[in-house]
Amino acid sequence: MRRRRIELALAVLLLLPGGAQAAQAPPMTELEESLGRRKVAPVIPAEFGPMVREATRDRLVVRSLAGADIVIDIREMEPERFVRFADGRYFGFSFIGYEFFGFLLIDRALAGEEAVLATGRAPVFASDGRHFAAVQLSGASFGNLEGLSIWEVRSDRSVQIFLSDVLPNGEDWRIDGWPRNDCVSVSWRERRPGSAEPSPDRLHFGVEIGERIAISVSHEIPGCNVTDATGDD
Repeated sequence: MRRRRIELALAVLLLLPGGAQAAQAPPMTELEESLGRRKVAPVIPAEFGPMVREATRDRLVVRSLAGADIVIDIREMEPERFVRFADGRYFGFSFIGYEFFGFLLIDRALAGEEAVLATGRAPVFASDGRHFAAVQLSGASFGNLEGLSIWEVRSDRSVQIFLSDVLPNGEDWRIDGWPRNDCVSVSWRERRPGSAEPSPDRLHFGVEIGERIAISVSHEIPGCNVTDATGDD
């Protein structure tokens, strides 16, 4: 009986904070070391509750429009700033990882891995909702978009219709908006030779969508009256 009591007492001690279990906690990951704390499950705002079925420290399970599960592995990232687009068809969030960052956009008209689009930063939609664009040139994308891309929104999927990583040497890239539903405005700041600071002025170009993809570069926000053309004839 005495031996049984000792065994029970030891079992209780192992379960107490600071006991052997706590001492055997796994080491912090590189992400947790960079955060300075243990990673926890993301808190999903109530407004996104109908879109997200499960949120743990390792995965998010997003509901497709048809009710299927879209499973997103978040073991190496910490989601933040949840957003939605197109009346809830798209669910997205920015995230940070160990020495990388990005943005994931989930097209709930799809299911599985095909539904997850890595856009680098939050996309910007045209006012008619038929297209959206995103740009990221960071050098630390870790599988994210690294360039400028435009997608077409179809009833059953999102189709990437333009992608280019052959862009001018610069930084602070951003999508400024859609002056027209068929033209997106992009801007950046040039790197100044011999200086650690980029130019304070922004340069702009427009990408016009039609039978061909056309691009124009300007020091002013383009009006989308473009002349150069790229793509297939």
